[in-house]
Amino acid sequence: MKILAYNINLSSQEKIDKVLGYNADVYILPEVACPSQVKLPEGYRMEWMGDFDYKGLGIIWKSNLNAEIAGWFNPKHQYFLPILIDGKLIMAAWPTTTEQNKPMKYPQIALVALQEYAPYFKEYPTIISGDMNCYKGQSGQTKQFSIQAIFDFLSEMGIVSDYHDQTGEELGKESSATYYHQFKENLPFFIDYTFSNLPLKSYKLGEWDKSISDHVSQFIEI
Repeated sequence: MKILAYNINLSSQEKIDKVLGYNADVYILPEVACPSQVKLPEGYRMEWMGDFDYKGLGIIWKSNLNAEIAGWFNPKHQYFLPILIDGKLIMAAWPTTTEQNKPMKYPQIALVALQEYAPYFKEYPTIISGDMNCYKGQSGQTKQFSIQAIFDFLSEMGIVSDYHDQTGEELGKESSATYYHQFKENLPFFIDYTFSNLPLKSYKLGEWDKSISDHVSQFIEI
C-alpha cells in the first residue's frame, strides 16, 4: 500500500488532479477543500473534516480498499482523522486551531489528541502522518507540550518518526526541510512527519514543488 501525505496549500482541482497522478492508494491531504468542491475520478472515495469548506483535513483512497472511519473517532479532534484500512490504522494529522481549542498551541493540540487515541495505537499496526505544525524550538512550546514531548510519548509505545529513524538525524537537526514559510527558501522548517510502529517498505520526502505548496510531500510504502 502506497500513501502520500501532502499539505497542498490553497486547494484547487488542478492541484488535486496533479497529486492524484502519483497513483498512491491513500492520500492524506491537509488544507484540501471539502468533498462537494473536489471532483474525484471513478474508483476513489474521500472523507473530510473541517470548519471551512475551502480548507480542512481530507483522506482520499482507492475504493477497492477495505476502509472506514474508526467507530471511536472523536469529533472534538476533527483534525486527527483515523481510518482503518485492511486491519491497519492510518491516522491523518493536521493540528489546527479552532474555536474550541483557541488557547492551546499546536503541540498541545496534537499531544492531547494522541494521548486519547493511544490505546488504539497499541491495538493496531499504526501510521500517523501529516502536517504536525510542530518543530524544535517553536515559540510557545513548553516541556509538557512540544514536538519533543510528542516524540517521547510515541516512542514509549514503539512508534517512531520514520524520517529520523531512517536518516539517524536528531530532532531539530534535520538536513532536509518539509515547509518553506511564505514560500521563502531561507525560511525552512521541518513540521511534516510520519510516525509508525510497523516496518515500512520505503519512506521518502518529495521535491519541493512551488506550484503546489509551501510544503513537500511524504511518500510512504508498507
